[in-house]
Amino acid sequence: MATKFILSLLAVASLVQSIPLIPRANVWETLPPTPLLPAPINNVKAPINGVNLWFQKYNEARGGTPIVLIHGGLGYSAYFGDVVSRLMEKHYVIAVDRRGHGRSTFNAADTFTFEMFAKDTDDLLKAQGVSKAVWVGWSDGAATTLAGLLDSTINRSITKAFVFGGFQKPSDTNATFTDTSVYSTFVSRCATEYAQLQPGVDFMSFATKVATLEGTLPNWTDAQLAKIDGSKVTVAGAEHEEAVNLAVAPHLASVIPRSKLVILPDVSHFAPVQNPAQFTAAIEAFLVA
Repeated sequence: MATKFILSLLAVASLVQSIPLIPRANVWETLPPTPLLPAPINNVKAPINGVNLWFQKYNEARGGTPIVLIHGGLGYSAYFGDVVSRLMEKHYVIAVDRRGHGRSTFNAADTFTFEMFAKDTDDLLKAQGVSKAVWVGWSDGAATTLAGLLDSTINRSITKAFVFGGFQKPSDTNATFTDTSVYSTFVSRCATEYAQLQPGVDFMSFATKVATLEGTLPNWTDAQLAKIDGSKVTVAGAEHEEAVNLAVAPHLASVIPRSKLVILPDVSHFAPVQNPAQFTAAIEAFLVA
């Protein structure tokens, strides 16, 4: 029986070897499904600065300084879902949908700015009795974090800042990003998710505000960024970053005094969904640095 079994395995192995292999896409060229935030999802929104901001706390009983996760443009907090699931095992975590994004509302007359988003975030935290927090920002969330660090009324409440996929001016954006399949998939997905999260709200009106924001802001000089207390900042980039020019993360780290630079291997601008374990490990290392 053993001989027949081994021969059978060899036959299967021979068959497998004869099947042509289909090349698999590199992880940095993919956009995995949007993760889920840990359930249950609450319906709580806080009235902040004329809008209603959705947020959710995880493992609040842990206490200490919470980690606030600030997502990118067009998306919402669930894109951090797998990261939240990992971080909340050891930390108090707060997920937030920025103004207009996800479940949070916006006003027709709003002109989005990163300073607006930073103030919203800070005021939301204060309304929840949170006077100190770690800010982890991704893409537009990273620019929001930099805006908070540049604001003298906010920066003292930011104990540490993890800035992933950030930028200081519109020209930092990679001009070919919109030509990628990942980009078209992401925008299409965001439109579908928005219709589910905010039925009846015009996605194009919202998306136009985001596009205007990203096409005109921020416009920070090196001298302005040099005023940030870099001892509490880690600038993170991706080896295969496709949305922001590759030189941007090293430049930000060079002009923010005493900041640290981390480049995550084998991932792109969408690292939190492409490799959440690696992204979480980078945050954990940053927290103890």
